[in-house]
Amino acid sequence: MENMGIIKTIVFGDKSLTEKQEKNRKLFMYLVSGGLTTAVNWGCFVLFDLIVKADMTVTLFGFSFSLKTAINQTVCWVLAVLVAYFLNRITVFRSKGKVFRELVAFFGARIVSFLVLELGFMYLMIWICQSITKVPVSSAMTYFGSFAFTYEYLLKLINSVFIVITNYLMSKMMVFKKKDLIDYKAEDKTSSGKAEADV
Repeated sequence: MENMGIIKTIVFGDKSLTEKQEKNRKLFMYLVSGGLTTAVNWGCFVLFDLIVKADMTVTLFGFSFSLKTAINQTVCWVLAVLVAYFLNRITVFRSKGKVFRELVAFFGARIVSFLVLELGFMYLMIWICQSITKVPVSSAMTYFGSFAFTYEYLLKLINSVFIVITNYLMSKMMVFKKKDLIDYKAEDKTSSGKAEADV
């Protein structure tokens, strides 16, 4: 049972943590939630890629891109954003703010990172990869049994690192307001001040 208390403290925090411990806890939980969100995003990406075989190349402003990759990125992004929001709200920032306002701000911040990183930077990496290696990104780098790990999957993983860092900074600055965060230290001061007043 004691282990459960420690796990609960790590996941949700409590008033026994010092300011430094709480900072470390938040960073750890952000990395955990970022890892889970990345796993959802990446797992969805691979699953979609394995299930959907049809593809179509679309040209926009003189740039050709795979419609399948764009749709795949979009579907996986929506699922990952929902998972990320609730994990961030509950475990990282411990917010008690209005869900609708936070969710709108969270999706807004994520739309920026989606356009710039998930699509823009991903396609830039694909273009660089294909220009340098002259190998299609759908080519297998290695095999795990019958599963082919392609260059596109590697680029997706690299892209995920940039996304996790950028999203943390945007969540901290734009989504979860300081006044809405649970602050155990402030609660202690309030309750001890109230106890003194009662005496």
